[in-house]
Amino acid sequence: MPYSRKYAIIILTLLLAFSFHLPVYAQSSDQEKPRNVILFIGDGMGPNQVKAAQVYAREVLNRELVIGSINISGTTTTHSASSKVTDSAAAATAIYSGFKTKNGQLNVLPDGTTAEGIGMAAKKAGLSVGIVSTARITDATPAALYAISSNRGSHNEIAVQLPDFMADVVLGVGSKHFAPSSHKGSDRKDETDVIALMKEKGYEYVENLKELKAVQPGQIQRLFGMFSSGDMPFAIDRKNNPGLSHMPTLADMTSAAITMVEKNPKGFLLVVEGGRIDHACHANDIKTMIEETLEFDDAVAVGLKFQKTHPETLVIVTADHETGGLKRLGEGEFSMDPKALEVITRSLGHVEDKIRRHPDQIRNQLKAAGFELTPEESELLESYMAKASEDKLAGKNAADKSAKHDKSGSLRALSKITSQRSKIEWASNGHTDHHIITRAIGPGAKTFEGNYDNTDIAIKIARLLNLSIPALKEKKASRLLTIPAMAYYFQKSEKACHVIAFG
Repeated sequence: MPYSRKYAIIILTLLLAFSFHLPVYAQSSDQEKPRNVILFIGDGMGPNQVKAAQVYAREVLNRELVIGSINISGTTTTHSASSKVTDSAAAATAIYSGFKTKNGQLNVLPDGTTAEGIGMAAKKAGLSVGIVSTARITDATPAALYAISSNRGSHNEIAVQLPDFMADVVLGVGSKHFAPSSHKGSDRKDETDVIALMKEKGYEYVENLKELKAVQPGQIQRLFGMFSSGDMPFAIDRKNNPGLSHMPTLADMTSAAITMVEKNPKGFLLVVEGGRIDHACHANDIKTMIEETLEFDDAVAVGLKFQKTHPETLVIVTADHETGGLKRLGEGEFSMDPKALEVITRSLGHVEDKIRRHPDQIRNQLKAAGFELTPEESELLESYMAKASEDKLAGKNAADKSAKHDKSGSLRALSKITSQRSKIEWASNGHTDHHIITRAIGPGAKTFEGNYDNTDIAIKIARLLNLSIPALKEKKASRLLTIPAMAYYFQKSEKACHVIAFG
């Protein structure tokens, strides 16, 4: 047999062998596969956001983050099909469906086709599905589980897709997109009453914490809760304003959602989003971001408590992307001064709004929020506000990407002041391409170790829950190793000397 033909046969044989014995993703035995999956997504929550919350919890609150107790973790890349910096729509599409898409699109792929993800697959498999978020249920991360849209901003069109998805429980905010236009505060341009449609589908509807706690899971088929017209007020504002005590925390909603989905003997998929971590990071508001992450951590604690008594449950904690480029002041490992933030009791957005409404009471508004400014800080605030006014008169704000987070200049100044006090800094007020950390505990958790892309999260969940999604089929079809990949594996063997030349 000719020399070249001999080695061609060897290569082909090895390719076939490796394609069957070295799959791209780690597999789990039936004993390691979960019945339930709780997927926690911290929107905008990069590694340093978690570290900042850990430092604050440890040094100010004398507690540890439960997220830190999850030992199995992996590093996850987040780029979209259109940019190295993803938005939440493309990221959520990837996490749920296993496919990359362009920023701004929900389950609409670059070629115009649509993606079907783990949410619909779980419904088809007979599992219960739940959605919980502190952002609007029509916002990108929760919406990608049930909706298809080429424009993530089409909230009203996205809302009407929720009834047909038939999730077992949906708890969140954004009722203005579900109420008819004749309803006070509605954002709709038509008389479609999506809340009524949900009730017709058999949903029990609740609007506050008291009603949520009164729910008897065994006596209702489905649960739908809307607790605010827009986004949920920031955790720091709810905690320090008795007038907002009627609103549930993310932990409250997570607990209620679990009681609904756990009824299904076939299992469940529950997605819980800490949606306002991202918003705090866009505003470069370190204290508010920490409080949002702490509330997210409290929700994770609810999931971990359930997992402890229901070991067939896999809990995953991840993020869609990092926001703000949070880092320490200067070089080196992340660190901060959390004590400087302890006195702050309101979000910077709340303070900025108060100052805009009552510009003659700035000192009182700052004091009420826990700010006692030094002369230098007062001068900084005045200069920022003056500059913002000049820019507004000159028409510059429209072109300023930060304008939507800082209309009066006070938010930008207060952000700089709190950042300097706590010895941290922000690289931007937008998303970044920083890798995020995915953690997991429970059966199948080890498949989330290592380095992988956000599209792999959908693949891993689908495999573990025995769900059928198009992306999984594509991965199975492409399991044959390439020649360069073969060269990598053969390089580890003493017998590889002739084969590597073909790589």
